Amino acid sequence: MLLYLLGVFIPPLAILLYGKIVYAAFNALLWTYAILTPGMTGMMLWVVASLHASHIIYNARMSGIKH
Repeated sequence: MLLYLLGVFIPPLAILLYGKIVYAAFNALLWTYAILTPGMTGMMLWVVASLHASHIIYNARMSGIKH
């Protein structure tokens, strides 16, 4: 549950804690772009990065990886 919360505020770190380096790198690019983009577009990109992190964490948990 704590990783999902971390996935909302710092999505790349949450993915990286599961050892998904490629997904974390992609999410870091998306999250950085969201931070640098002002206005509603930046907020929507942040939501996309958070949803991506939640999806990766959920799939990792369902595949049997324990952390």
